[in-house]
Amino acid sequence: MTFKELRISGPDFAPYVLGEPMYVHDRSVQLGTLDPIHVTRAGTNVHIGRFIATRFLKAGKRNIDPLVLLEVISFISERFLAVQTVSFSLRSEVASYEDGLKIASARAALLQRIGTHRVTISPQPDSTTPGNFVVHGVWAYNELNLAALGQCLKLEREIYRDCEVLAPEARRSLRSRLRRLLSRDENF
Repeated sequence: MTFKELRISGPDFAPYVLGEPMYVHDRSVQLGTLDPIHVTRAGTNVHIGRFIATRFLKAGKRNIDPLVLLEVISFISERFLAVQTVSFSLRSEVASYEDGLKIASARAALLQRIGTHRVTISPQPDSTTPGNFVVHGVWAYNELNLAALGQCLKLEREIYRDCEVLAPEARRSLRSRLRRLLSRDENF
């Protein structure tokens, strides 16, 4: 089955209820949880905090944070029409200052590409390591931002799909190289 989009649900694949934690899946595999999700009383603003990856996702080497973020914004904008803005406090637990700043800068650039305004990067005030930054911003629901979101989401899905397609080929080529190496040893 070819990847089309990430699936967002409530617990145990139940329909998602706005304000509850979001469970993010690639088909039947849970990738992680977005928690907390805060909603204003009027239901017009959703605030997204931290994505908590599963062990399965942490074991891999792929960075799907951009895809998850874009899928979540798209999901909210398509299904909850009362929501007019999505605000962010995106955190990372990174040991080195340079790596943390690099991740925060990439997140800020992605948010700006989809039309997010008031994007800021600041150190986490309660952090014990120097590389932990928070990226803040507010994305407004409007035609221009929806178009930018759609373009970025399409690109991130293609990147994810391409990595998925290339992964089995890489394993096969390694396997074939090992066979070739072993066959040489047998000829001695």
